[in-house]
Amino acid sequence: MSAVRRRLENARHRIGAGRRTPPGHPLRLVVEKATWLDDAQSAVMLSIDDLTNAWHDRGGGRRWEQGGDWGGGLRGDGSALRFLEERLLADFPQVRTTFFTVAGPISPYTRHQPFSFAAALDASGESRRFFRAIADDPRFELAYHGYNHGTPGVETAAFLQEFRGFESLDAAVEQTRRGIEIFTQAIGRAPRGGKYGGWDYNEFGDAAVDACGFQWWCRDWTPRDVTGVIPDAYYEPQLFGRGGVIALPTTVHGRFWTHGQVERLLACRQLIAVEEHIAPVRPDGLVQTPNIVDDIDELRALFAYLRSKDVWYATGSEVAAYVAARERTTVHDVAADGFAVSYVGGVPRPRLTLRVNCASPGTTDATAVRLTQPDGTVVDASRDGSHHGVQTRLFTIDVMDGRYRVASVPA
Repeated sequence: MSAVRRRLENARHRIGAGRRTPPGHPLRLVVEKATWLDDAQSAVMLSIDDLTNAWHDRGGGRRWEQGGDWGGGLRGDGSALRFLEERLLADFPQVRTTFFTVAGPISPYTRHQPFSFAAALDASGESRRFFRAIADDPRFELAYHGYNHGTPGVETAAFLQEFRGFESLDAAVEQTRRGIEIFTQAIGRAPRGGKYGGWDYNEFGDAAVDACGFQWWCRDWTPRDVTGVIPDAYYEPQLFGRGGVIALPTTVHGRFWTHGQVERLLACRQLIAVEEHIAPVRPDGLVQTPNIVDDIDELRALFAYLRSKDVWYATGSEVAAYVAARERTTVHDVAADGFAVSYVGGVPRPRLTLRVNCASPGTTDATAVRLTQPDGTVVDASRDGSHHGVQTRLFTIDVMDGRYRVASVPA
């Protein structure tokens, strides 16, 4: 009799619950932050070091040799940018490139082997127009790579990378601000992010980057391991400094990438950040590696492989803004009619994709809804998704403090 009574009570409870909650109307929402914009599996960033106002010809000619343009060739025939556009970007227009740019005259590796030509970004009206055009192109971004890249030695092995050589925090900040001023004069705006030359820096580096107001920085070479020996968290973005600078990992060598490496990054939803250099020819006679000239076939193969993957192509600043939105927001006070967001990041009003499950408890079909942001702007779902077998709606919001209201869309 007790078992029968329990079954009758359970049946009455289900009937009562059905009367209280109309079919298809959720008791509350389930809101989750997508790892990447529009719930892509991974973000993809092509980073190219050492674009600057310089070129070199080992034969002493008055024009760069093949592979000798570091950016000073501007858009001339045989220039580095023309090579990249014609040999890669023409066939893969979806790719977004972040160039790490030396602001002042780039230093040679040795004192007795100078570049054929090296000048600051703002040395002439022609160079200013060239670099500003790159910065204004939605395919590209210019980021900071130092004032001069370093100090030459009597031999290449004695070259001292710029952020390794500072003897005090004040010296690091002063020279970095001088480089930022040149960059700003040439480009029309300050850089948002940057990278240490040669991945080398001392105890003053991070503090200087933080003090100079950068939003993001590449400071460690972290090619993706596929053996499982290194924890997955090693390849995630980090935060450092009082300003919460976002440290982006660099995970793929442009020449020696493998399918297994890329698949591991995709499976872990981690950043596919490809490392390259703008030119192979150096004034000391060595080869700059990796470089886009020698690696062009491997780069083409990589981006051809990624064509079938659900990835988001982005610049360093776009990736960092999304990381700030994802990691420095709190979604709280979730109810049937909406939710609130609190944000403590340094990037103003970044975008964030949310997976919103509007299904009634115990069902898998989501209700069609529209989202209204705290400032009154309306956001429609970008597309439907599926998470753990439950249908969801994807919304890409502008992150701001306040309450986001959710309402059903009439059929």
